[in-house]
Amino acid sequence: MVKRPSIAAIIWFLAFFVVSTVLLRSLWVTSDEPSDVIFDNKVFYDTGQTAVGDGVVSISGTLTGEGVGNKNNTVTVTCYQDRMECLAYSIAQIGPNQLGKLEVPGIFPITKWDNYEIVAVESGDTVACRKATVSIERKTETAVWVEDPINQTQPACKETHTKIYRWTIEDPPFWKRSKK
Repeated sequence: MVKRPSIAAIIWFLAFFVVSTVLLRSLWVTSDEPSDVIFDNKVFYDTGQTAVGDGVVSISGTLTGEGVGNKNNTVTVTCYQDRMECLAYSIAQIGPNQLGKLEVPGIFPITKWDNYEIVAVESGDTVACRKATVSIERKTETAVWVEDPINQTQPACKETHTKIYRWTIEDPPFWKRSKK
C-alpha cells in the first residue's frame, strides 16, 4: 500500500514548482526590444539667460541609434554654465525586469555655450579607447551624442572597433510605441 504525501509535502512541492516555472520562464523569454521597464518621456529644461553665468540646461530620455548596447535605457545630461561642464548619468535595462547599475556620472567640459547650442567634449577614456561629444540644440530641444575612437595607436586600443556612433536622445521605446 502506497502512503499518501502529507499536506506540508504537497505545499512544498507546489511552491517549488511555481518558483521553478517563474525562474525558467524568465530565462527563456527573450525579446528584441525589452519593455518591462518603462522609463519616463524625453524632458528638456533650460533656465534661459536669466543671469549671466547661472544657466542650467538639461535633457533626459533614451539614447537611441545604431550601436547602443541596451535599447531600453535612460540618460540625463545636465550642463552648468557657471562650472562650464555637463554631467551625464545613465541606467539601462539589462534583462527581463532587470536594471543595470546607475553609472558613475560622465564629466564633459563645455567647449561652447551660447543661446543656440551647448557643446561638451569628454576628455577621452584610454581604457575604452573612445571619447564622447554631446551637442545640445537649445531652440529645438534636441541632443546628439557622438562617440569617436581615440588612441588607436596605443597597444590597448589596437584591436578595438573604429566605427563612429551618432546617437540622439528621444522618447523611450514604450512611449514611442504608444504614440503610434
